[in-house]
Amino acid sequence: MIFYYPNRPILIPPNEKQLNSLEESGKYVAEKKWNGDNVLIHTDTLEVWNRHKERHRFVPDEMMREELSKWPKHTVINAELMNYRTKTIKNLLIAHCIMVWKGKPLIGKTWGDSRKILEDQPSGICLQVSQTYTSGFWQLFQSADGTIIEGIIIKDPMGKLVFSTTPIPDVSWMKKIRKPSKKYQF
Repeated sequence: MIFYYPNRPILIPPNEKQLNSLEESGKYVAEKKWNGDNVLIHTDTLEVWNRHKERHRFVPDEMMREELSKWPKHTVINAELMNYRTKTIKNLLIAHCIMVWKGKPLIGKTWGDSRKILEDQPSGICLQVSQTYTSGFWQLFQSADGTIIEGIIIKDPMGKLVFSTTPIPDVSWMKKIRKPSKKYQF
C-alpha cells in the first residue's frame, strides 16, 4: 500500500482585515478546523492511518464500516477523526478531500476537483462531508470555541493537490487560522 501525505495548510495568525481581504477576493472558501486527528481512510481495507504513516489505533465500528463500504474501492479519503480529543463527539469522520479515486491518485488535480467527487459520495451519521462557506470567514472564525472547533481553514479551490510519500511543506493555497491555546499562540 502506498501512503500519501496530505497537503498541509500554512498557519497564519487571526487577523480580521486579512480574512476579510481573502473573502472579498472571491477566490477562497472556508471550512471549520475540527479538533480531531487528520487521518487517511483506505476504502479497500477500511483501515485508518495517521499522518505519521502509522495505522491509527481507532477501529471503525459497525455503523462506520457500513457507511465506508458504500464508497468505491481503491479510494483514499483525507478526513478529520473526531474521537479522542473531544468528550461530546465520538466516532465521526469529517471528509475534506479525496486523495486517490478508484485507484488513481489525484496528483495535479485541484482541491476543487477533489471536492466535486467528495460531494457526490454518500454521507451518513458517522461519515460526513465538511461544509464549505463562501462568506462570513471572520464570523466563522469567531464562532470557533477552541475545543471542538479549533478555527478555520481557508482554501483556494484551484489549488493543485501535491502528494508525497515523505512529509512535504505546507501548501500556499490553504491557510489555517486557529484559536490561541496553552500549546500555541495562534
